Amino acid sequence: MNKNPIFARREFLTKLTTAVSGTATLAIVPSLVQAAPISRAEPITKIDTPKAKGYQRTEHVDTYYHLADF
Repeated sequence: MNKNPIFARREFLTKLTTAVSGTATLAIVPSLVQAAPISRAEPITKIDTPKAKGYQRTEHVDTYYHLADF
Protein backbone atom coordinates (compact mmCIF):
# COMPACT_ATOMS: atom_id res chain seq x y z
CA MET A 1 0.00 0.00 0.00
CA ASN A 2 3.00 2.30 -0.07
CA LYS A 3 2.83 4.81 -2.86
CA ASN A 4 5.66 4.83 -5.28
CA PRO A 5 7.78 7.97 -4.70
CA ILE A 6 7.44 8.88 -8.37
CA PHE A 7 3.65 9.14 -8.09
CA ALA A 8 3.86 11.10 -4.83
CA ARG A 9 6.24 13.53 -6.50
CA ARG A 10 3.90 13.90 -9.49
CA GLU A 11 0.95 14.63 -7.22
CA PHE A 12 3.00 17.23 -5.39
CA LEU A 13 4.10 18.89 -8.63
CA THR A 14 0.51 18.87 -9.96
CA LYS A 15 -0.79 20.54 -6.82
CA LEU A 16 2.11 22.98 -6.81
CA THR A 17 1.58 24.08 -10.41
CA THR A 18 -2.17 24.43 -9.81
CA ALA A 19 -1.57 26.60 -6.75
CA VAL A 20 1.05 28.75 -8.49
CA SER A 21 -1.05 29.28 -11.61
CA GLY A 22 -4.13 30.10 -9.51
CA THR A 23 -2.20 32.59 -7.44
CA ALA A 24 -0.72 34.21 -10.53
CA THR A 25 -4.17 34.48 -12.10
CA LEU A 26 -5.58 36.13 -8.98
CA ALA A 27 -2.66 38.55 -8.91
CA ILE A 28 -3.00 39.55 -12.58
CA VAL A 29 -6.78 39.76 -13.02
CA PRO A 30 -7.50 42.78 -10.77
CA SER A 31 -4.98 44.90 -12.62
CA LEU A 32 -6.49 44.00 -16.00
CA VAL A 33 -10.15 44.45 -15.10
CA GLN A 34 -10.92 47.99 -14.07
CA ALA A 35 -14.12 49.95 -13.98
CA ALA A 36 -14.58 52.77 -16.44
CA PRO A 37 -13.97 56.21 -14.94
CA ILE A 38 -17.05 58.15 -13.96
CA SER A 39 -17.43 61.34 -15.93
CA ARG A 40 -18.73 64.26 -13.98
CA ALA A 41 -21.83 65.85 -15.41
CA GLU A 42 -22.31 69.57 -15.33
CA PRO A 43 -24.37 70.71 -12.35
CA ILE A 44 -28.00 71.35 -13.11
CA THR A 45 -28.83 74.92 -12.28
CA LYS A 46 -32.46 74.93 -13.28
CA ILE A 47 -34.75 71.96 -13.60
CA ASP A 48 -37.27 72.39 -16.36
CA THR A 49 -40.55 70.93 -15.21
CA PRO A 50 -42.92 70.00 -17.98
CA LYS A 51 -46.23 71.81 -18.01
CA ALA A 52 -48.87 69.78 -16.24
CA LYS A 53 -51.48 68.26 -18.49
CA GLY A 54 -54.96 67.21 -17.55
CA TYR A 55 -57.21 68.83 -14.99
CA GLN A 56 -56.37 72.42 -14.18
CA ARG A 57 -58.54 74.59 -11.98
CA THR A 58 -58.96 77.89 -13.78
CA GLU A 59 -61.35 80.82 -13.48
CA HIS A 60 -63.96 79.40 -15.86
CA VAL A 61 -63.91 76.06 -14.01
CA ASP A 62 -64.52 77.90 -10.72
CA THR A 63 -67.42 79.76 -12.36
CA TYR A 64 -68.94 76.46 -13.47
CA TYR A 65 -68.62 74.98 -9.98
CA HIS A 66 -70.22 78.09 -8.48
CA LEU A 67 -73.15 77.99 -10.93
CA ALA A 68 -73.60 74.22 -10.55
CA ASP A 69 -73.59 74.52 -6.72
CA PHE A 70 -70.74 72.09 -6.14
